[in-house]
Amino acid sequence: MTERTTADKGALAARLLATFLDELDEQLRALDADLLALERDPADAEHLKSVFRIAHTLKGASRAAGVNAIEEVCHELEAMCAVARDAGTPLAGSQISLLFAGSDALADAGRMLREGRDARSSPVVVELLQQLRRRASGADSSERARPAPIIPVHDPDHDRRLPGPEPDRRSPRSAVEGPAMISGPSPVERDDQIRVGARQLDSLVTVAGELLGMTGMIGDRPAAVEALAESIRGWRGEWERTAGAYQRSLVRSGASPTLIAAMAAVDSRLVHLDRQVGELARAIGEDARSLGGTTSRLVENVGRLRMRPFSDIAEKLPRAARDVAATLGKQVQVVVEGQEVEADRTVLDTLREPLLHLVRNAIDHGIGASADRIRRGKKAEGSITVRAELGGDRLRITVSDDGAGLDVDSIRALLKERGRSVPADDRDVARTLFESGFSTRRVATNISGRGVGLDIVRTAVERLGGTVNVQWVAGAGTTFTIQVPVSVATLRALLVLAGRQMLAIPTTFLERVMRVSRGQVRLVEGRTMLTIGSEAMPLTSLARLLGPPLVDPPPEPDLNIIILAVEGRRLAIAVDEMCEEREIVVRPLEHAGDEADLKYSGAALLDGTRIALVVNANALVSSAGRDGGRDASMGFAIETIAPPREWHILVVDDSITTRTLEESVLTAAGYRVTTAVNGVDALRLVEEGGVDLVVSDVEMPRLDGLGLTERIRATAAHAKLPVILVTSLDKPEARARGLEAGADAYIMKSSFDQDTLLGIVRQLLGDAA
Repeated sequence: MTERTTADKGALAARLLATFLDELDEQLRALDADLLALERDPADAEHLKSVFRIAHTLKGASRAAGVNAIEEVCHELEAMCAVARDAGTPLAGSQISLLFAGSDALADAGRMLREGRDARSSPVVVELLQQLRRRASGADSSERARPAPIIPVHDPDHDRRLPGPEPDRRSPRSAVEGPAMISGPSPVERDDQIRVGARQLDSLVTVAGELLGMTGMIGDRPAAVEALAESIRGWRGEWERTAGAYQRSLVRSGASPTLIAAMAAVDSRLVHLDRQVGELARAIGEDARSLGGTTSRLVENVGRLRMRPFSDIAEKLPRAARDVAATLGKQVQVVVEGQEVEADRTVLDTLREPLLHLVRNAIDHGIGASADRIRRGKKAEGSITVRAELGGDRLRITVSDDGAGLDVDSIRALLKERGRSVPADDRDVARTLFESGFSTRRVATNISGRGVGLDIVRTAVERLGGTVNVQWVAGAGTTFTIQVPVSVATLRALLVLAGRQMLAIPTTFLERVMRVSRGQVRLVEGRTMLTIGSEAMPLTSLARLLGPPLVDPPPEPDLNIIILAVEGRRLAIAVDEMCEEREIVVRPLEHAGDEADLKYSGAALLDGTRIALVVNANALVSSAGRDGGRDASMGFAIETIAPPREWHILVVDDSITTRTLEESVLTAAGYRVTTAVNGVDALRLVEEGGVDLVVSDVEMPRLDGLGLTERIRATAAHAKLPVILVTSLDKPEARARGLEAGADAYIMKSSFDQDTLLGIVRQLLGDAA
């Protein structure tokens, strides 16, 4: 009983400590925001009261959790605030510095507790308590006699401290050089929440991914059952044709009634079997569609559980900026916008350190000293804006400053001085800032100069399958732009084969897919290029980009091509086979190594046995640019067939993969192609005129292909417009509905072939002519 009681008490203490540490993080974010406001306006009584309340709350909570070191720190901070509050006097600059140091000490104590260490052994806590006690005893009452303190540089880990002089903070607006001035919206309000462990959430995502894979596998079952039903219908027809005549002859010949009855029973059972299997096929189809819808909703909701507001990583940026600006003796105002924008927890956690680097970089390299800014006609106080916004399934974050912009000529000079290649284009020169080991600082400092900051930014962003670039206006400022997926847990991808390996290509970077003849491949100055009309772009194979164990397949007459577009750079990639486009749940690759981490952003379980590696599209395009795409073995020629005149074809499909495949086939054959994503948009384009033929999917949102066909046929002006329906619905009744709606031809996606499509198109346009 005693051992159990002791164990219960230990478990309770552990739960109390875990709860307290979560509360500590939340309170410290609020504390830093209040302290930044107090530093801007030391006479702000409301923020002073808020700091007092936070210290008082944490003191009580730490006492309940048994963390005496934090309780003692909070007691001293509370006492300092109470004196200023009761006296009605503004806090002095040194007092605000001590409060900031108190915030850092509390954060360091929390870090040590998470590591299983005693918070009382934190040197930051020990030093702070000594300062506070000296001040309380009167030994440090003179502002002028007090030596320059250690100014802590605040970062997400609270583990880096930079020595430096403390500027005069008593009148920051009047000082020529002063600390960071911070402004921004208050933290976003959140709904009632419950805490779920990260591991539990990851486990739920894994299960959702497995369910999604199994749903895809089950989705193939209706077609198999339908094929069985078709076979049974064929057997039944054969039986009726042969057995019926044989049964009549048996009756005429006076055969045994038992034999005649047995044959009749077989006929009856075959009819019954035909009916049952048909009903089973319909039921399985409905169940598969229902399961697919439920699974999609589950995956979507699980994805939402992982979503966190941008404020989670943005709230600490103003404090970090304040410390760096104070160390450098600069005045900086940091504004954070879009704090309510939500993204996947993993995405935000990965961007935490890169954003800190960009803000520190903007203060150190972008924002000049106040005196220099005034000479240039600018305000003494520099400005940095961190903005988050959503664009489809992409999170876009910009870090902009109003400094001097990039000095491209100086960067070129440094590149030449250090023996590096010097690009001719200014944008390529700017990209060298993201290379490892390159810095515009000739001498390294505690803040910059070692050439790792922007390399860390680029590497982290590319691991997420995102991009980062820089733009600037000389003398006006610099903007770094990060674009990453909103979620790395789920994404839409095109599944392709390279060798025997299934690979997933995110559709975000997928510009188009197509089949091309080898005659469209040329060697231009040693580079393998794909020509599409008058345009040429680098071409390589996915197997060559990713390397062993993947190998190129034997030569074929035509190539399956995917075209990736990343930040204005385009790359054509040959793959063995394009399989399907689908939603996948991505799991991280563990212990894969740095090289694999750069090539792949994760893996997806497609069904019970198949796994697809998720390709990092940005890394592929970058690596192809570095190696030049040189491969003389891929140059051959084949002719394309041009139609007698430039016919205008409208392709309608809500899938980018199908849409671009059909577009590329028709464009390569010489047709002019316009695309639409649903029947409503397609009908508008038809009514505008000039369309000679329509190729449409059946299942689409807003207005499906059947409805589109019926509306086209209902108008006198377009009643004879040729319509081809391309669909995955291969049931006889589905084909019948399409033809009843007025379609001229019906093509199955399962047996899609570009020659079949082109043959039907030429036949219908020939009839139309």
